[in-house]
Amino acid sequence: MKRTILFLRKNQHVIAFWLITVLIVFTSEMLYARAGGSGGSSGGSGGGGGDGIFGLIIYIILAIPFPFNLIVIALIIILLWYGNKKAKQQSVLNKLPTGAGKGTVKGMENFKQQNPDFNITAFTEKVKSAFSQIQTAWDAQNLGPVRKFISDGVYQRFNTQFKMMKILKQKNTINKLEIKNVYIDKIESDGLFDIVHVAIHASINDKFVSELYPELNSGGSEEFVEYWSFIKKRGATEGNLFNTPNCPKCGGELPKDATDVSKCPYCNTITNNGEYDWILAEITQADDYVSSNPKLNKEGGLSRKIREMFAKTPEFSIQNIEDKVSNGYLQIETSKVLKDNTIMRRFVTDDVLESVTNTFKGDNFVYNRIYLNDVTLIGAKQEGDKNVLMVAVKVSYQRVVPDGKKVKILDPSVTSKNEIVFVSRDILAGENKGSVYAHSCPSCGGPIADTIDTKCSYCNAEINSTKNEWIISGIMDSSSYGEYYEDNSDQYAAGVAPAKLDSLFSVRDFAFNNVLIMMAADGVFAAEEKEYAQKLAKRWGYDLGRIQPMFDMAMNGSLVLRMPDNPKQAKKIYIMMEKVAKADGNVSPEEQALLDKLKSDYSIQL
Repeated sequence: MKRTILFLRKNQHVIAFWLITVLIVFTSEMLYARAGGSGGSSGGSGGGGGDGIFGLIIYIILAIPFPFNLIVIALIIILLWYGNKKAKQQSVLNKLPTGAGKGTVKGMENFKQQNPDFNITAFTEKVKSAFSQIQTAWDAQNLGPVRKFISDGVYQRFNTQFKMMKILKQKNTINKLEIKNVYIDKIESDGLFDIVHVAIHASINDKFVSELYPELNSGGSEEFVEYWSFIKKRGATEGNLFNTPNCPKCGGELPKDATDVSKCPYCNTITNNGEYDWILAEITQADDYVSSNPKLNKEGGLSRKIREMFAKTPEFSIQNIEDKVSNGYLQIETSKVLKDNTIMRRFVTDDVLESVTNTFKGDNFVYNRIYLNDVTLIGAKQEGDKNVLMVAVKVSYQRVVPDGKKVKILDPSVTSKNEIVFVSRDILAGENKGSVYAHSCPSCGGPIADTIDTKCSYCNAEINSTKNEWIISGIMDSSSYGEYYEDNSDQYAAGVAPAKLDSLFSVRDFAFNNVLIMMAADGVFAAEEKEYAQKLAKRWGYDLGRIQPMFDMAMNGSLVLRMPDNPKQAKKIYIMMEKVAKADGNVSPEEQALLDKLKSDYSIQL
């Protein structure tokens, strides 16, 4: 013991130097991991915290006698190391589902009290049936057989991609489908409706093939977990839309070629409104599902405040609003591609019509991929005689420009972005007897076609009027909406800043996701690249068992590029991706194209 103390005393300056060096390294790494993460909106470097740590070091050295000061510093290093390790493991990516199911289902107890006859086994069998039928419909590019149990918004998600695939002479063939597990994740109340969120764990062989442009071909084997959300009106008798071809009201045979409207030809019953059975209302990928902010849940404080605005409108449903926006947004995007404003005319204001029509002058692009990751109501206010709702739409897309037998790829990778859609309706709105989103007049319920004329041919009412229906009155990118929210948040009845949409994703999470895309950018995810990615994942604190689906998606070219709106965070991510691209001493043309696109899109200054 005496020899140890003598050794420490004799070498105290050297030991102190190395302890302080290690402390600085750990402190710097910890601060870097926190910078721009989910806890901070400014994207700063955390320098203030560093000053406090270094001041503490000096105080310990001067105020505590030797050798106890070195012991205290050593203990601080151990605590910081442990804390930093735990902080790394807090990543939202470590919460990606394994598909194994869960014990306690949030909301189940209250749901069962209100729905004592609910049969979990029968319900999950319906989900399995819906999943299998929809995969078959997708492969055949024919939604007729499943139209009766999918919402208008879900229908439009598939239908929009079908229109793009037909332009590109493309098919998505599916085989070796295996459903491994289906379980209820949580249950929410939404006004008069219940929503059951179901996790589906499956594996599939999934290939996109284009007759005209083989460079667009992609796909492969994949194992995944998706979340499917089903909605039904509380108290409604549960029918059987999933396994019979008949109308749940009159028993007549439903049309097999149903398109924009799911209506019985005999009694005019709308089958997919939640009055007769569970309806598929949303499909959410696992990374978006686990990273959604708790404040945005249907039963959260934000939603309750919004419902207070509509206390006298019992049929108000947040899911219904989000479904209308899903439908309208995708039809606007279809209008841009086909350069046909009649497609969107019936559900947009004159200003939105003019604004979108002006974009027709750009490239003659087609979406090789376009799908909605998430659609979430994030704000509400009253403006004059109207209620105005703000809905965040997270869309993933890849644009290409066909030119004869060649195709120009505008987006090197499928890319994600957030846009905010404004929908407006009169505060004293009358009864909605139809839906412009389902080709029926809100005033009289009569059928309406795609036309630039806004007068109903039956009752002569304005089709795109806010008197009865929610009409799209504006669209903003997330950056512009951030400024709008700051300037107008005091006028909101309820709302959250757009930064909350991806608040659970840290800089590290964005970077790791994009690094995987970078590695597979040349179409090959080599064994050494995968090994490097696994080492990086381990170093950054990721659970390899949880994030394995991300490797599969990267290899198949289906992983979505994600970037934060914060410029400082975007720059850090770009630098990390650039380092990975240069790691082997050879930046491929595909990797460089991806870097150049990011640098341009996010105005990154190095």
